[in-house]
Amino acid sequence: MSGPFAERMRHTFRALGHREYRVYWVGQAVSVTGTWMQTVAQSWLLYRLTDSPLALGFLAAARFGPSLFLSPVAGVLTDRFRRRTIVLLTQAASLVQASVLAALTLAGAIEVWHILVLALGQGIVDTMDMPARQTLQVDLVGVEDLQSAVSLNSTAFNGARMVGPAVAGVLVAAYGEGVCFAVNAASYLAVLLALLALRLPPGTTTTGGSIVDELREGLAFAWHEPGVRAALGAVSVTSALGLSYSTLLPVLARDVLGGGVQGYGLLLAGAGIGAITGALASASRRGTAGTGTVISLAQGALGAALVALGSTRSLAVATGVMVLVGLAVALQLATTNGFLQVIAPPRLRGRLVSLYIWLFVGMSPLGGLAAGWLAERVGAPRTAWVAGVACLGSAVVTLSAMARRRPGTPVTR
Repeated sequence: MSGPFAERMRHTFRALGHREYRVYWVGQAVSVTGTWMQTVAQSWLLYRLTDSPLALGFLAAARFGPSLFLSPVAGVLTDRFRRRTIVLLTQAASLVQASVLAALTLAGAIEVWHILVLALGQGIVDTMDMPARQTLQVDLVGVEDLQSAVSLNSTAFNGARMVGPAVAGVLVAAYGEGVCFAVNAASYLAVLLALLALRLPPGTTTTGGSIVDELREGLAFAWHEPGVRAALGAVSVTSALGLSYSTLLPVLARDVLGGGVQGYGLLLAGAGIGAITGALASASRRGTAGTGTVISLAQGALGAALVALGSTRSLAVATGVMVLVGLAVALQLATTNGFLQVIAPPRLRGRLVSLYIWLFVGMSPLGGLAAGWLAERVGAPRTAWVAGVACLGSAVVTLSAMARRRPGTPVTR
């Protein structure tokens, strides 16, 4: 096959030409499928035990709250130590957490406080894991193919987001939530084996200054680069408000759309289909030109989709809307992630990515709590409308702010 389309496809999947990335990508694909199964089962179990949207907000806070305090420190550690070593330790800890959750649930001993405490522990582990796991990709493919690697990793994540919830819905209905937790525990073996099989160069690390000084250096770089500042601002709005749909979906699925756990899985699967498309679109991009337009259009599409989600009472229509939600979120986040890593100086890459994660993950518990609180008072549909309008407004502001950085402007700090 030849021609422009074939060339575009080769460019999109160019990161898979690296043997180390292929090994890592397969292990990640297996592991994140198990993670999505646990995510669905955990939320459904908690809602079944409490019948409270606010409890789902507390789950989001426990799961993602640690990033508010630890992500910047995790970025410093990522720049100081070997990334593969950090990821090996965090993935092993995740295996232990999933095993405990599975054992308690299968034994019929699970309580609400168990779920929240284990979610908090996993949140701490994930906070230390994410900057190292994201920046490990540059060790596998180099800067030239980094956008492809970041986006294909997002494709694996969102492919699992499509498969995992659907499988979890079937397993929860047939056998209960504990089986999903056990499958997730086993899935961590795949990524651990992949990490051990990698042949990597030593990589770039730093040994200077105090943690405070290194944090200050990373923050100064992010603030003085207009494109970085605008991209991170857009991420904060999407995380705090746009992603609040994850807190609302169990309520919408059961109480508004009448779909039950299978409907909940179907909605998440729809988001996964869209996210795969969005991630592949990001992987096909060349360079950083037009980044502001892509991020703004994606965030605007997310806002429109959330307004539509709050307006429909049809499960079929809502599933179609979730395809657009997934596409918009994946396109915005994968483009932002790749953009930040490409323009970052190597010695600051971990810290810059940790700021992205700090906002993306750290703002989520605040949005989750707010969405849960608001949904109990005005209903989940109206809460989705509020989030959608906020994203539409942010898209306009982001487009204007990103225009201040000329395409191709080199980073000098």
